[in-house]
Amino acid sequence: MLLKNDFKRYRYLIRLHTICTIAFIIRFIVLCTDLSSAKNDSIAFPVVILLLEIGSSFITFLANILYVFLRYFGLILFESDREKVGCCSQHFAWSLSTLTCIRCECYQEHPQFVLITRFSVLILFEIIRFIAFILACVCANRYGPIGLGYAILAAFSFVPAVVLLIVEYLHHHRIWSHYRPNTASDEKIVYAPKHMRFLPLAITNDQQTSHWQHSRCDKGNACLSRNLYHVIIFHSGNTRYPPGQTKDHQIVVGFHQTSHVAAYAIAQSELKGSKTGWIGPGIYFATSLDHTEFKANKFGAYICAKVDLGKTKRITDPSQWSTADHHDTVYYEHPRGADEFCVRSPRQIRSWIILIDQDPNVPFLQEKGNAPLSSGKYVEDPIEDINYSGCLF
Repeated sequence: MLLKNDFKRYRYLIRLHTICTIAFIIRFIVLCTDLSSAKNDSIAFPVVILLLEIGSSFITFLANILYVFLRYFGLILFESDREKVGCCSQHFAWSLSTLTCIRCECYQEHPQFVLITRFSVLILFEIIRFIAFILACVCANRYGPIGLGYAILAAFSFVPAVVLLIVEYLHHHRIWSHYRPNTASDEKIVYAPKHMRFLPLAITNDQQTSHWQHSRCDKGNACLSRNLYHVIIFHSGNTRYPPGQTKDHQIVVGFHQTSHVAAYAIAQSELKGSKTGWIGPGIYFATSLDHTEFKANKFGAYICAKVDLGKTKRITDPSQWSTADHHDTVYYEHPRGADEFCVRSPRQIRSWIILIDQDPNVPFLQEKGNAPLSSGKYVEDPIEDINYSGCLF
């Protein structure tokens, strides 16, 4: 299926962009021929059409050339994502090549809009080319054969262009709406209302930056956003999100690591508390993604959740948990900063995003008793994140 097969869909994109580029070059040559043979009373039409082509097809042509260059030579030119060549950083170069350099503040909270920006720009360029096609038809009607050849070529060019737009939309839809790592079939799965979506671990901040534990958010640790997308995409895994010291009923971000199989089951139902735990029964969360590595018993899937703490009991010694019988949450203030909290009820969990490690250490998982799916795989439908270079954030 074109939607699921990432490499096949990517190859379609390459071929369609190549066809559209060749069509542009032919249209450009025909336009130049029309300009050279046009008379004074008809030259205005080819000039305007040429300007419209430069403002749409030529920009796409340059962006595609830059994309190919970065794909094959980017790692040689830029040693890190923060290094600049002249005044251009690797991140900005990728944004130019993918037509996603037009960004706004809302993308910090909704990174899925980055690919929508690319799709919108491509639609805008098609509208501009359609205007050029209309002008060419008017020109051919008045001053034929000037504009006739271009109009015919432009009409045929719309076929691959429309197919390209469809595949571009599928490219966006795949990662943000149709990533289902627990099934390679087309069977319908009903997810819990609180489950926002699965995302591959490979697109998180630490996996996309060449600098260890460097947050892409300019505000760093001073950032007050608790949007789950922002936390995952723009902040390092070592960023902590502790609650305030005084108020009850705080909404906080918590992190929980479990196995692939358990995560797939949670997505269809809810997080369920353990009957035992070192600070009592309940559902345990760390205050940072990295801290789940040494707090979890199962590995491979990370749950990033918004949690209502309700009435909270803070403790500094695990033996104090028994005094919190009438509280909704027990919050343990770790002496080394590795805080964690235990919520009593699944109803306290407002929503979650599940991050899937698509390339897990299988011997380690087997050693820890993490069983695979019935197919023998931990991830049945992985996303090839390399095909989204420059389009994630």
